[in-house]
Amino acid sequence: MERIREYDLRLNAGRTHIIETYPFERDLPVDLPSQLGVDEIFTRNATLHELVPEWQGNVPIHALENADWRQPRAFYVHVGTEDSLGSSLPPGAIALVVPIDEAEQSRPNPRAIYLLQFGNGYRCSRCVVSRGKLILLVSGRRHNGPHEFAFPKDVRIAGRIRMFALSLPLPDYSLLHSLPMSEHNAPLVLPWEHSSMDRLFGTKHRRFRRSRQDLPRIQETMESIFHTKLSGRTERRYRRHTSSMPHVDALIRLSVMHLTRYTDALRVQQPMPSDLGRYSLDTLLNTRHFADLSGKFRRPHMPVPRDRWMELRKKFAEWPMLLSLRFPQLRALDDRVVLLPQGSALQGVDPPISPGSLILLEEIPGISEIQSDTTKAGWGRRLYAFRRGADLRCGYLDRNEDRYTLLVGSDGAGEAISIRQDEIHQLKRISGVAVPL
Repeated sequence: MERIREYDLRLNAGRTHIIETYPFERDLPVDLPSQLGVDEIFTRNATLHELVPEWQGNVPIHALENADWRQPRAFYVHVGTEDSLGSSLPPGAIALVVPIDEAEQSRPNPRAIYLLQFGNGYRCSRCVVSRGKLILLVSGRRHNGPHEFAFPKDVRIAGRIRMFALSLPLPDYSLLHSLPMSEHNAPLVLPWEHSSMDRLFGTKHRRFRRSRQDLPRIQETMESIFHTKLSGRTERRYRRHTSSMPHVDALIRLSVMHLTRYTDALRVQQPMPSDLGRYSLDTLLNTRHFADLSGKFRRPHMPVPRDRWMELRKKFAEWPMLLSLRFPQLRALDDRVVLLPQGSALQGVDPPISPGSLILLEEIPGISEIQSDTTKAGWGRRLYAFRRGADLRCGYLDRNEDRYTLLVGSDGAGEAISIRQDEIHQLKRISGVAVPL
């Protein structure tokens, strides 16, 4: 079940869509913060070890469903690598979306980034609403589609982006374009608002209509995974009202093929009981006495000091379930995760890597692996971090024979920091970022 996310991105990475975050391996032991660093730590380039000096280990991941860790009604979206030309977020990013109230719906903040739902897909964009029109705010990016849409008839503001994470450097997505035109636009309904499975799959089919050239690849990939065929007739059956219910493997395939979260496909069939605080069936079957469960897993407490934790919640909204799924033993990253303090924003990318962002560093195997990528720009150019004493600076790298210069500032045109040969070991590559918005 945990591989559903892998199948989804393998087949559907090209389209911007809402992704699964449910922890199917519910008792996966993960690390969660226990004690946070003092206030002064959060004003400088602090490592993960300094930010979180004490951890809670062996915590079942389902504990993250508690309100102490989770933002109510929040969800995550994958920014497509093919349909996001003109998007305010880079392709391939994973973004956290939170609902907004009616007042913000009618007057969105032009500085904020929103998830917009159209009849033919989704887009992450800044926007304004004026005189019954929603107007996309696209600056410095190519966009060959329309900029104005009837609101709320032709577009819905599904929520506001609070944070996004991205692996670096960004590949060159040569197929990037705007949302594909479609004559079969879907209604502006979010997945969990549907009342039946046929409406869910039918709407998804219309919103994410696949090309004829794409269908054979999808079918071949699904058959290689499940070793069985799912006929076109079966697919069409569940997009119409029917009394039959698909088997689990068929439902997984239908969900992935329709860019649908598996949990949404389950919910529309019948009301689902809450899993809050519940152990997995596998754990229960392998436990002889109920009392053994209390000693097997820790019940986490809210990190302290509480006010510092609430400040972090305001910035990042929640502790991402996907973070713990990706790095169960998060404390092992130690000094590979660094907080960017005030005054250290990196402006050469859009959106900028703002103060309060977290960066993931990786060692450079050798001098021969250091690349300046001067022919690339923005997220596609490699970013580096260089530490001199207690100061950590981030930017692009310029290499001239055996001389290295870190270019810090807007598009690398600001301060130039020369790096001596005996300092090369302090140079790290930035392999990922998490940016609050």
